[in-house]
Amino acid sequence: MPNEVILCIWDQLSSADVIYSFLNLNTRMNSLLLEFHGLYQQLDLRYCSLSACRFLCRQAPTMFEWRLGLTVLKLGSPVRCSQMDLFVDEVAKSVVANHYERQGKSADKISKDICLILIAYKHIQPIFPQLVSLHIFLTTSANEDTINTLLLAIAGGSAMRTFALSSCANQTHHSRAFFDWLFRCSVNLIQYKLQSSIAEDGFEIMYEHTIVNTYVPHYSLVHLKINILNLNTLYVLLHYLPELEHLDANISGIIGQINTLDQNLITKFNCPKKIRVLILRNLKIVGPNCSYLEQLVDKFNNTLQEFSLFLTHYCNGELDICFDGHRLAALCSRLSHLRSLHFAIQLQFIESPSRQILYDFIEAFRTPFWLDGPLGRIRVCVNYHQVFDYVQIFSLPYTFFDNTVYRTIDLIDALFNTSEKGQEISNDLSITLRSFWCGIRCLFISLVEKQKIPVSFLYALQCPPSQNKTLVISHARGILPDDIDDHIQLTHFATLQLMCTSDTMTNYDLQQLTGWLRLLPNTKCLFVSTNELNYWITNSRDNEYLDAFLQRLDRLHIECSSIINKHLNEEVMIPLLSFVINKRHLPRLECLRFHECKNISSAWCSIDKWIDFIFTHINEHQLKYLRFSFIENEQLVTDMQTGDETITLTDQPCIVDIHRLVLENRISFWIERKYK
Repeated sequence: MPNEVILCIWDQLSSADVIYSFLNLNTRMNSLLLEFHGLYQQLDLRYCSLSACRFLCRQAPTMFEWRLGLTVLKLGSPVRCSQMDLFVDEVAKSVVANHYERQGKSADKISKDICLILIAYKHIQPIFPQLVSLHIFLTTSANEDTINTLLLAIAGGSAMRTFALSSCANQTHHSRAFFDWLFRCSVNLIQYKLQSSIAEDGFEIMYEHTIVNTYVPHYSLVHLKINILNLNTLYVLLHYLPELEHLDANISGIIGQINTLDQNLITKFNCPKKIRVLILRNLKIVGPNCSYLEQLVDKFNNTLQEFSLFLTHYCNGELDICFDGHRLAALCSRLSHLRSLHFAIQLQFIESPSRQILYDFIEAFRTPFWLDGPLGRIRVCVNYHQVFDYVQIFSLPYTFFDNTVYRTIDLIDALFNTSEKGQEISNDLSITLRSFWCGIRCLFISLVEKQKIPVSFLYALQCPPSQNKTLVISHARGILPDDIDDHIQLTHFATLQLMCTSDTMTNYDLQQLTGWLRLLPNTKCLFVSTNELNYWITNSRDNEYLDAFLQRLDRLHIECSSIINKHLNEEVMIPLLSFVINKRHLPRLECLRFHECKNISSAWCSIDKWIDFIFTHINEHQLKYLRFSFIENEQLVTDMQTGDETITLTDQPCIVDIHRLVLENRISFWIERKYK
């Protein structure tokens, strides 16, 4: 087979699948794997097949070539079972086997407990001594033993230069382990990313812990991206990172409340002298004292070149203390080397501000500093969010909150400090809002009940030139103009998320929803509640627009918080599954996730029935990924064993390969079909 044909086949597979499929076929194939896929050097399991993942998780920690050659490792995907668990288990076995081998003993039975003992007493060497870069997407909660295995047995080598971990919820209690590893084991690390769920408290380190554990400054780290709890933690980290050049911090705590900031420590802490990039993703200040922000930024006034700020100021609409364009200009004017600025400011108002107040806010950005200053012309947008009671002020393009912006229909009345190029000869909204859409990934629209939606607002929504954006709509859907879908199509939204509350079903208007669905021809992913989905099943038979919408979906996320007891579990879930697991309704569905299942005890009494139903009807759906996620952490009432397991179904037209993962608050199935 010519090399060109082989490479064409490889282009259709992930790198890990290519290695799994062609490894050791012959010398020529191995040579091509070495040349094009970094065999034994780079391992990316994030998007590979289940069989490739299992095979390579076993091979990498045990084969001499992988262990001594691996330099880049990437694990974890939100639509896969926990690759981390698979990989760590194999690493633990390898650590124990190597320990016995060095002692000249044979291990008849490899115990994970022995690995934990070795780690506790630091009697291990990193299993990949040449590992330079490690990227982990932690899809499930990890215990202390798993974290220690990750940090010491996998990431503990002196060759490490990049460590990036995105964790799921409830993992910030591992703060000390991650910081101890940073300052004790990763002496040559250059880039460190430690991110947690945006909705929870960030990682925290106290100065007392650093003293007791004899932290010393880290002289190689230059890039830090981190979610932290408070400013105290930030200042402690800065004190021990003298060479830091790039700082990207999300601060979850509110600044200005009692005991949130230790001024005595801050005055004696050192700060890096080389910071060029400062990104503050989520700074929340309450009251009149914004000096906390100015105090921090002033420490880098001689070096800072790029500055990004997302600030929420809880000022209760007191205009004399609002952090506005004048105060931001004064702060930036002190930064003599500043070359780039992005910002978003939310000002809390108790009552709706007058139009004149909004004009005053935008006028603050029509001064020479903003129109023709050292940073050039910066376009700024101002509006008032009528539902959340915030005045929103931000520069364009928008770069914050994972690129999610919150709006009401006042999008069409937003104020700008400058005109778009070309707007002088046109009043077209597509020109007016061009830079507004440029950086936005997700638009969250908040509407009020029975609100009439103007045609101009819908024209504004079709402005983006790019695709694959997300549209989130509040539980109130508004009233769309008649036959609007004949004139407008919102083709750039690939994901739709419908917010819903339990009481909205009493006055539910299916026509309002159908109107939106008719505007979204390219949507393939839906987030919806069980209440709303069951209403569709019960009351919308033969609705051609809803049917057409569902038939396009390949991903469905169902929010289950309204199911609170065993009776509801039995009453709701089987009819719901009967509808979803049906090729006539959702013929393209590949990913099915149940979020926020509440009552674990009652759910687990029924969950075997749900899973049996899904696999009994395996020929009636195309699922590749199935997951149940619980928000409570009760003792499980089930015969299903906690852990992971592989299941193969052969009594079907196709062989179904299943990896099942059972944890305290999650059950996942990773499903692959191999047609006979």
